Amino acid sequence: MLLAAVLALALPAASASAIPVIEVGGSASRRAAAPVAVPGRAPLGGRTASASSLRVLDASDAATRTNGKILGVDPKEGTYTCSGTAINTPSRSMVLTAGHCVVLEGIAATRIAFVPAYDHGDRPFGIFNVTAVYVMPQWRHGENPDFDVAALKVAPNHLGDLTDVVGARGFASSRARSADFDIYGYPAAALRGEEMRSCRAHGLGSDPLTFAFLGPPTIPSACDMAAGSSGGGWLVDGTYVDGVTSYGYANRPDLLYSPYFGPAIGVFLKDLP
Repeated sequence: MLLAAVLALALPAASASAIPVIEVGGSASRRAAAPVAVPGRAPLGGRTASASSLRVLDASDAATRTNGKILGVDPKEGTYTCSGTAINTPSRSMVLTAGHCVVLEGIAATRIAFVPAYDHGDRPFGIFNVTAVYVMPQWRHGENPDFDVAALKVAPNHLGDLTDVVGARGFASSRARSADFDIYGYPAAALRGEEMRSCRAHGLGSDPLTFAFLGPPTIPSACDMAAGSSGGGWLVDGTYVDGVTSYGYANRPDLLYSPYFGPAIGVFLKDLP
C-alpha cells in the first residue's frame, strides 16, 4: 500500500500517457540464443537481502544521495520498483538504471519517477518525474542482457534540476572485470524496497551463460540484494558508475550480475543529453 500511496503523491493523472522511448548508440543486433532468464519488474518478489548487503544509515548524505528508488507502472503487471543513480550529463537531469526497469517484453512502463535518497517514506529531495527514456537498440529489440541499461530524463522538481539538487556520478567503461565495486540498491522482498542498501564487492570475471549473446558477457559480483535492486549503480573508485544490477539466479542468491560497460555502453553514456 505504501508504494501505491507514493505513486499517487508523485504522479499526476496526465503522466499515465506514454513516455517517449529513444534509442541511443549501437545496432539492433538480436541475441543469438536465450540462455539467461533476465528477471522482470517484480513488484515485491524475489530473494531477501541478507549478510553481504548493509543498510545505508544516512541515504541523504552527500556520498549516497545520488542513489535513489525508481517507481513505475507496468501496463500488464501494475506497480513496481527499481533503483537508479543520478549521472553527470549536459542536461543535469539523467538517471542511469537497467533496461528491464523501463522496457520489458516490448512493453514500456508508464508513470515513472525517481526518488533520490528515499528512506522508509522519507523523500528529502522530493520526487522527479520521468519525461523520456533512453535505451540501447540491442535491449529494445532483442533484450540482450549484455546491454541491459537505460537512462531516464527527469523534469525539474520544486528544488531544481536533479543533479543541481543531489549531485551526479560520472561514468566509466572498459575497466578491469576484477574491479572493486560499491553496489547500491533498494531490494524488495522482506525489505519491501524501503531502505537503501549497499555491498562492497569485486568483479568475478564473466557469466559463461551470456557467451552466446552478441556483446561482451555480463559480469558477476558477490552481493545478495533482492529484486527491486535492479538498476542500482555499481561504482568504481567510489565515484564512477561502471555497472548496473541486471539479474541474478535463484540457485546463486549470493551473486548479482551487471552488463560489462565496454565501448558500446561507453558510447551510449557519452551520447546522452
